[in-house]
Amino acid sequence: MASDEISFDSRIGKGTKVSGKVNFRAPAKIEGELDGEVTGDVLLIAQGATVSARINCNRLTVAGQLNGEIRANERLELLPGANVRGSVTTPRLVLNEGAWFEGDCKMPQERLAAQA
Repeated sequence: MASDEISFDSRIGKGTKVSGKVNFRAPAKIEGELDGEVTGDVLLIAQGATVSARINCNRLTVAGQLNGEIRANERLELLPGANVRGSVTTPRLVLNEGAWFEGDCKMPQERLAAQA
């Protein structure tokens, strides 16, 4: 499912800065700044957003800037303009042209990821 087809029930808007632990139970969109730990199901880091965090979610789409430790249990997609630096663990990685990634990437088999 593409991120433009998802209704984002939770949002950290532009101009908002959040620090600490955040747990999203519904699809969430980050447009502002976040520093800390993030858990959830579906997460979109929008263009212009700045995130420094340890992230554990099922599906993550990045269009903004992300630094940290990322665990996407189902899928991670970096859109054009994404700037990601850190450690990534995901069974499926989609790196679109124009996205930038620097770091380590581990891609366990989906079966193993589902057990984690």
